[in-house]
Amino acid sequence: MKICVVDDEREVRVSIIQKLTALFPHEQVFDAGFGYEALQRIEFIQPDLVFLDIRMPELDGLQILQHLHEKYPSIYVVIISGYDDFEYARKALILGAADYLLKPADRGELMEIVLKIQEKLKRAFMKELAHLLGITPVPNISPEQIHPVNVSLWFDEREWKRVEFGGRGSLMERYGDAPQDIMLTITLDAETEGIAVRASSEHPETGFREKQAFPHVLKSQLRKIRERRFFQTADANPRAHRLHRKEWGKQAVKLRQQIIHCARTGEIGELETSLDAWFECLEKLNYDDLRREVAQLMAVLDEGLGKHEIIMVDEETLYYWHDWIGHHQTWNDLKRRLRHMVLNGVKALKKLERSERETSDASGWFKQALQLIENSTDMNLSLEAVSEAVNVHPVTLSRMFKQQMGVTFVRYLTRKRMQHASHLLLHTRKKVNEIAEEVGYADYAYFRSLFKKEFGYSPSDFRKNNGILNVPDEGE
Repeated sequence: MKICVVDDEREVRVSIIQKLTALFPHEQVFDAGFGYEALQRIEFIQPDLVFLDIRMPELDGLQILQHLHEKYPSIYVVIISGYDDFEYARKALILGAADYLLKPADRGELMEIVLKIQEKLKRAFMKELAHLLGITPVPNISPEQIHPVNVSLWFDEREWKRVEFGGRGSLMERYGDAPQDIMLTITLDAETEGIAVRASSEHPETGFREKQAFPHVLKSQLRKIRERRFFQTADANPRAHRLHRKEWGKQAVKLRQQIIHCARTGEIGELETSLDAWFECLEKLNYDDLRREVAQLMAVLDEGLGKHEIIMVDEETLYYWHDWIGHHQTWNDLKRRLRHMVLNGVKALKKLERSERETSDASGWFKQALQLIENSTDMNLSLEAVSEAVNVHPVTLSRMFKQQMGVTFVRYLTRKRMQHASHLLLHTRKKVNEIAEEVGYADYAYFRSLFKKEFGYSPSDFRKNNGILNVPDEGE
């Protein structure tokens, strides 16, 4: 926090500065002098709080206050005066003063005012942060995971801030001696924490100045730590330096198409060979490209591998499998699961197709699967969890859903989620972003898109059309 003290009596300024420094040793307290010089220093420093004498030569406190209120409305100003004059106090409050103190400034009153302004700054910071994350969501990060420290850095967009992640406790151990340089901390999980700190120089890749850039930098840094964990490497960006990544990506697409062909024809030997070659290509990609490529294959498998050469997959199915991939902590974990899903899934499909009594044989376990889904309160219920409960392969369950219900498992689950969301919208005062998370969507914009597709209205308009008004719809 930056504080300026303005008074034409040097002894008064020094006294207030000494008291503030003793009470708040980690805050920056500046002697701004008085008059025009004080105004220039305030404009240069751009403090969070100004203690301002009301009677001074050159420019009195009310003139400076009016100028600051018009040009820098976010600066809090506390008027100090040796005169117990109600008219001065009234004018100061009208012009936007946050408080009014009589000389000599009492330590207890100074402490109370600074603490109050600190809380106001933190609330303003959290409000702005929640708004920004609503516009630019960062996967796996919510405002509740972010803890403000020195938010003065947030409001000063001239200063560079750097974002980094490390083991729990390691970053605070490194920067804990200078809390004034810490803008905020982030609780990522039980093992990892993040921090945004004052940077001594520009860091375009890991840092930012303007508030709007924070979500993008945060997302970029999270992507790096996710890659380190997923590929189990110490390199911060193990795939960024590969010159032929695009070529590996094109090769991966060709191999995916080959896998689909082998899966359709039932050539298990060639399928295994193509799958191994595909895995080698995927290891050359970055995490996001790998995730998109895998989601494409799993979405096609989810459609059941019909006889048509072109298999169309919808956005909801891709989203489901993209999210499914994100639950695998490492590439080795995902690779093992993919091998099981693809190879065993194709075998299960071929067995299902050869069965002349397909529908009658499936009626028992399929009814059981439907009942399980309908009775479950878990909005994140997965295809694998249901298939395991009824003892069939996930691909078999997905195929039967398409045959028996006319829609895929994913589409069926989406409708269940949307129905539950509509119930919450009509019968609770929860915000739209809270409802989105409750029904299984971290991406608020995507949730709203699905809801509008299902009901023809956005969640907010759905409420209004049903006579529900004055409900805060954050994220809407």
